Formats: sequence, C-alpha cells, structure tokens
Amino acid sequence: MSKKKKRIFIGAGAAVILAVLIAVWFFFLRKPGDASEAGAAYTTSVAQLTGNLSGTVNRFAGIVEPQQTIKIQKASDRKIKEVFVKEGDTVKKGTELFSYDTDETQMKLSEAELELERIANEISTLYEQIETLKKEKEQAPESEVFSYTTQILTAQNDVKRAEYNQKSKTVEVEQIRKSLENATIHSEIDGVVKSINDGSNPNIYGSGDDSAYMTILSNKEYRIKGTLNEQNIASITPGQPMLIHSRIDETIVWNGTVTEIDIENPVNSNNNSYMMSSNDTSTTSSSYNFYVEITDGAPLMLGQHVFMEPDLGQTKVKEGLWLSAFYLVIDGNDAYVWAAGKNDRLEKRKITTGEHDEAMDEYEITSGLTAEDYIAFPEEHLKEGMPCTKNMPVNGGMTTDMPEGNAAAEEVVQ
Repeated sequence: MSKKKKRIFIGAGAAVILAVLIAVWFFFLRKPGDASEAGAAYTTSVAQLTGNLSGTVNRFAGIVEPQQTIKIQKASDRKIKEVFVKEGDTVKKGTELFSYDTDETQMKLSEAELELERIANEISTLYEQIETLKKEKEQAPESEVFSYTTQILTAQNDVKRAEYNQKSKTVEVEQIRKSLENATIHSEIDGVVKSINDGSNPNIYGSGDDSAYMTILSNKEYRIKGTLNEQNIASITPGQPMLIHSRIDETIVWNGTVTEIDIENPVNSNNNSYMMSSNDTSTTSSSYNFYVEITDGAPLMLGQHVFMEPDLGQTKVKEGLWLSAFYLVIDGNDAYVWAAGKNDRLEKRKITTGEHDEAMDEYEITSGLTAEDYIAFPEEHLKEGMPCTKNMPVNGGMTTDMPEGNAAAEEVVQ
C-alpha cells in the first residue's frame, strides 16, 4: 500500500471514530439540562419589577351609589289624591311627597266607630240581662233553676264574644285614625326623587320587579358597590381598607373601607360590577354585592365608575430595594436569585435580605442585587450558564423579548 493510500485510510478511520464518539456523547453522555438545549432564560429588569404591582392584587370594578335609598310602597287599599313632587326634585327630610284620598277612609272610620258603639251597647245589655236572670233564678221553683242557669251561662258566653269583638274593632278604629293622621307622606331623608311609578311604565326603574311607588336617593353620602363571587369572596372582609382608583387618571387614588358584604342576597352574574384580575376566569358561582364607604371625602359623582383593590400597603413608598418573594430562592438561611451575569449568562446569585413585608410578601434586598440587574423567575429548568434574554422596557412599561445589544431594541428605548 502506498503512503498516500495509507494516509487516506487512516484519515477515513479517524473520521468514523470521531463520528461514533459524537453520537455516543449525543445519545448517551449528554445531559438534557445543557444550556444549549434548554434555550434562553428570560429575565426582567429589577427596576421594572420593583415598580410594577400589576397582577399582585385583585382589582374590582365599582359604581358610586347613594349611601341610602328609600323605597316608598303605596298602600294597596288607598288611592293617591295628590303628588307634591316630580322626578328629579331635590327634597329635604320632612318634605311632603304625596297624600292619600281620605274620603273613603273617613267613611270607614265612621262605620267602624258606629260598630264599636253598637258592640258596647250589646255588652251593656247582656250584663243587665245576666243580673236579671240571677235575681229571677233566686225566686224560681226548683224545677226551673236549671233553665235559668243555662240562660245565664249562654249570656256570659255572649258577653265574652262581644268583648273580643270590641277589642278587635277598637284596634281597627285606631289603625284607621292613624291612617288619616298619616294621609300625607313625608321624605325621611335629604335626597333626590329618582322615580315615581304611577303605573304607566312598569319598568320605570329598569327592573320590572321593583314595585316601589316612589324612590328617594340620598344626596349627602355616597358609597361604592362592587361584586364578589365564591372564588374571590375570601379576599375581601368587612372593615378592610380599600384603594379607589379613578378610571380616567390612574394616579388619582382615594381611600375607603369595606362596610358590608351582602351574602344574604345573591345577585345575577350579569351585574354591571365585576372583578378585574389577571387570573379571573368565567364562573357560574353565586355573586354577592359588597359596599365600600369613602373615608376621605373623595369628589365622586353618583353613577361614576371606579376601580377598587384591597389596601395592602402597595402605595407606600419604601426606602431601599424591595423584591417580591416569588423571585427569591430560599435555601435554609441563604437566599438566591437567578440573575443575568457576565456575558449575559445565567447565574445563581446569593443575596442578603432585610425586613419582610408580609402583607405584600416582599423582601428588602440589602446586598447582592441592584435595580440595574436582570433576574429570571425561578423555574425548575434553569441552569447556571444558560444564555439570558432580557425583556427590555419600551413604550412606558411594555416589554419586548430582545437581548441586550440588539440594535432595534436600543433604538426603541432611546
């Protein structure tokens, strides 16, 4: 064999051996967690994480309504004589609203008083009859005593029945008299006449099952109504402080307190108030209204729509760097984060923590991390040495998955 052929043969053999070794490594010796296979670790700016609370607190939609609503029912057996107000009128406590026709009521009173007088005369006559029978019984022969005794007992029973009727008729007379005295209905609160149902429009209130003749809305104090369902009802409790956000300007925030959760009266699922949450899903569970009292005199208007969320201290400005516990790896007394290190390679970086905010579940980071760093959410597949993709903030807080140094990303940020 010539030297040239020998060199070719040796080279071909070496290539085969190398291919076999590569195959063995690829199929048997390679670790499935190698960075090249696992792909890139997505990291987010610490500055962005510490300044963005979206999704950490349930947010609810609410509507401003009167603190008190008075619904006045019309007596079914009485007729309206005169109405002194109209829809939209402002009324004071004690303002005359409407009056009943008293002609028929006055006639009923006269009839009831006559009947009461008749019963009184009947009772008087029965007592006189009983006294007469007793005297006659004393003078009667033995054969007639039993007959007198029977007549006396019958008269006494008639007296008891008449006295019972007298009491019932007396109550009726008093009720009719009070009805006459209350023939004019007055407002119990300062407010606005929302509606008057004269029967011409059964759906005047937007709900056919509202039978109130007149509805008065308080114009002194407002409250905010929201809705909970069985999945999130545990997140709200009576007495809990709430933050109220303007829908127009997110920077405007007012304070309130939960005063009531009406679990006795479930509401329909198509109620206008609903929960806004990152993990909110459709549900067929019962819903319940809850009410928030405004505690700082917010200039809200009746019918205004707002957002509400539990006040867990998220608006308080904290000194130092605070990070959500979701991004920390706790190992005994040590704490770590997965951070983008040198050459944008992932590293498990040890940090030191200070105070713990239990309400927000945030830790104060005293060393090992700065606002300029990028960190990844701690997932099981993360390995040290993995390449990092940095979510660059653009357009006022939105992110784009572009690695640092990408010209397009740098251009947008600038």
